[in-house]
Amino acid sequence: MSRLSIRTLSIRTLAAGFTVAAILLCLTVAFVIALAFPAPPPARVTLDEVQAALSGEADTGWRRRVAAAPPFEAAREGQALVAQAGLAVLLDAPMTEVRVRLLSPERTPASRRPSGAPSEGVKALLAGMALSPGMSFAPFEAAVRQADGRWAVVAPPSPWLTPQRLRMGLAFLIAAAVLLPLALWGAGRLTAPFQRLAEAARGEGRAETFVGGPREAQEAARALDAMRDRLGEALKERTAIMAAVAHDLRTPLTGLRLRVEGLAEGPRTAAVADIARMERLIAQLLTYVRGEEAPWTPEPVDLADLARECVARQVAMGREVTLTADGEHLVRGDGDQLERALTNLIDNAVLYGDRADVAVSSESGEVVCVIDDGGPGLPPDQLEAVFSPFRRLEASRSRATGGAGLGLSISRTIIERCGGRVALSNRSEGGLRARVRLPRLME
Repeated sequence: MSRLSIRTLSIRTLAAGFTVAAILLCLTVAFVIALAFPAPPPARVTLDEVQAALSGEADTGWRRRVAAAPPFEAAREGQALVAQAGLAVLLDAPMTEVRVRLLSPERTPASRRPSGAPSEGVKALLAGMALSPGMSFAPFEAAVRQADGRWAVVAPPSPWLTPQRLRMGLAFLIAAAVLLPLALWGAGRLTAPFQRLAEAARGEGRAETFVGGPREAQEAARALDAMRDRLGEALKERTAIMAAVAHDLRTPLTGLRLRVEGLAEGPRTAAVADIARMERLIAQLLTYVRGEEAPWTPEPVDLADLARECVARQVAMGREVTLTADGEHLVRGDGDQLERALTNLIDNAVLYGDRADVAVSSESGEVVCVIDDGGPGLPPDQLEAVFSPFRRLEASRSRATGGAGLGLSISRTIIERCGGRVALSNRSEGGLRARVRLPRLME
C-alpha cells in the first residue's frame, strides 16, 4: 500500500488498525515471554519442614493455629495419604491423629481410589515412600492432635510476589514499554493533521495542500478553503461597494462646495464646515475599507522620530501636546501607515481629553509608545469595544469632533500588521492611556 493511500484512510480505519496492531503486539510479547522465561517449577515442601513447623522449634515462616476439632478429614488417597503416613512416623503419633490436606487437590482415577482405611502393611509402605531421601510434596496443610485434645494446624507461607506473579508482571512491563511508543506514534498520526488544520485556519494559503492526513482531516481542510473563499468574495464585494459609494459622494460634495461660495459669510462658513466634515468621514471610510489593499512597504522606522513629526504638527495647530523620547527606537513597518496610526491616537487624546502627553521608550525587546490624555476616561467594559468600527461612546465623547468611529479601528489594524498591539486603560490619576507595543528592531 502506497503512502498516499495510507494518508487517505479514514480515522475509523486507522484507529481499528492501531487497535489490532496493539493486540497482536501484546500476544507476541506474551508468547516471547513464555518461550524465553519458562514457567517456574511448582513450589514443593518436605516432611522435615512440616515437622519443624508443628513442633514450633524455629520460625519457619509457616502459619500456625490451634483448632478444637479436626480441621479437615484424614487423607484417603494420593500424595496426601503418603505425606500423612510419613508425618505420623516422624511425629511418632498414630496415623488417625494426623491430618494432611493438599492446597491444590489432585485427581485420582476412580479405579485407583482405596475402598477403605489402608492396612498396616500399606501404611508402612507409604511411610517408607514418604521418608525416602529427596522426597517432597506439593504444598499442603497439616494438623496433629496434641496432648490436650486440641489440634495444631500449620500451613506453608504464601508470599504475595510468587514466581508466577513475577513472570506476569514482567510480561506486563515489557508489553507496556513496547506499546507506549506505538500509542504515542498512533496518537500523533491521528492528531497532527488537525493541528495543521488549526495552523492553516490561522494563516494564509490553501489548507488542503498543507493538512494531509486521514480522509476526515482532508475534507475539513477543503471545507475550510471553501468557506475562506466565500468570505473573501463577500469581503471584497462589501469593500468594493463601500469604496464606490464613498468615491461617488465626492462629486456632489464638490458641487455643493462650489455652490456655497456664493452664500453670505455666516451661512457659507457653516456650510463649508459641514462639507469638510463629510469629506473627513468619506476619507476615513475609504481608509478603512482599503486598509488591507493599501500599499505596504515595511522598512526600519525610528518610532521616536515618527512621534516627533506627529507632535510637531499637533503643536503647529495650537494643540497642547508634549513628547518624551530619548535616543533611537527602531521598529519595522510602513512609515506612512504607522504615522497615520499615531496621528489617530494623538488626535483621539487631544479632541476628547484636551491634551496629549506622548512618551516613547524601549523595554524587554519592545518599543513602547504611551499616549496619555486628561479626559474623563472610559467605562471599564468599553475599553475594548471602542476599537470596533463605527463605535462611538457619546456618553463620554463629544459629537463636535465629527468622527465616524474608525480612527481607533484603523490604528489597531496598522499596528497589528506591524506585529504589535495596542490597548487602552484608565489612569489612576484620571484620563485615558493608550499603550502601543511594537517589536524592537535590533541593530
